[in-house]
Amino acid sequence: MLDFRLAGPDDRELVENLWAYCFEPKEHPFFRWYFTNMYKPENVLLGFREDNLACLAHLNPYKINVRHTVLPVSYVVGLATHPAARRGGLGGQLLSASLQEMKRRGQGIHILMPSKAGFYQQYGYELYCHQWRETLPLEELRLLTDRSVQYGFVNSTDQWYYLAAVYEKYTARLSGYAVRDEASWRRHIDAQLAEGNIAVVFDGAEPIAYAFYQLGGPTIRCSEFVYSAYKGKKGLLGYFYNHRSQGEVLQWNEGLRDQSYRFYPDGKKGHETMPFMTGRIVDVKTALEAIPYDKTVQEKVVFAVNDPIADWNTGVFALSVKDGIGHVERTTDAAAAVTIPVGSLALLVLGAADAGELQFYDKLTVTGKGLDTLQRIFPKTDCYINEWY
Repeated sequence: MLDFRLAGPDDRELVENLWAYCFEPKEHPFFRWYFTNMYKPENVLLGFREDNLACLAHLNPYKINVRHTVLPVSYVVGLATHPAARRGGLGGQLLSASLQEMKRRGQGIHILMPSKAGFYQQYGYELYCHQWRETLPLEELRLLTDRSVQYGFVNSTDQWYYLAAVYEKYTARLSGYAVRDEASWRRHIDAQLAEGNIAVVFDGAEPIAYAFYQLGGPTIRCSEFVYSAYKGKKGLLGYFYNHRSQGEVLQWNEGLRDQSYRFYPDGKKGHETMPFMTGRIVDVKTALEAIPYDKTVQEKVVFAVNDPIADWNTGVFALSVKDGIGHVERTTDAAAAVTIPVGSLALLVLGAADAGELQFYDKLTVTGKGLDTLQRIFPKTDCYINEWY
């Protein structure tokens, strides 16, 4: 068994050394940026075996919008194990200890970008957000462009409001996305300008699209590609079409709600899905009482949850919904109409899947009218997030 504690001021070298071993070396621009702008010892959980550091995780505080309500969450990044301590179930112990710490902080949900989803699924994590990954030759972009727009560069964090205006319109009807304030935007811009560029598309004086991208190889890669109108997307494609002397191919990610791939010149290749982010219930009661519900729904459902690494989530719960508010109690008096793994419950809460889909894929079992009740309580919605750290 491991002993866990939060890092202190004297632990920075330990944390940096393990990050450098597992991820980027210390001289890498992102390493320097992360440990200058993001690292806070009180958000790093350390696991020790006999006074030797065995593993750690960074529990970075974020806010995400879930069904039009802003929730505090931890974005768990930088899960790392010391090479001498690998194997033996360290990952599960680290995740369990992280959940305990997040529960102590009063959080109901957290997010994690998996390097391999299968590893985390056994511990109650499920992918709530995929993205399209598009790869098109620059020459093929010509038919997809709009020549009536104008372009500009973001070269200072003081221009954050151009990006924020586009992002807010893009995410207005989505769930699961990160809420970005001025400080967050300044960090994003700083991080991007350390390694690449930021272009903005304008329709007159109004910003309608932007992209974070890197040059330097045959493939121009965009790590963020956001637009408030289809004209903005065409403007971005036109911008990169004008880079034919600096690359051969454009690759970008965007939300699954986009359907414009139907109009690409060659739909046989270059269009694929990319698993992006998992969501995880930290505490069943906190999560279900934090999100809003349709005020026309007046329902009660009793469900049994199984959680492989957080025993406080395993049991039978009764959720009552009235006037848009949910109330959760543990119960031993009623039979569960629904049996659901904790990972599937996260997909319902975030809106990534509805109960009918989860039943079809054997991700929950239901009796009586339980399915119809869940469908009314947890309608499906489009999900999106594009946070990389």
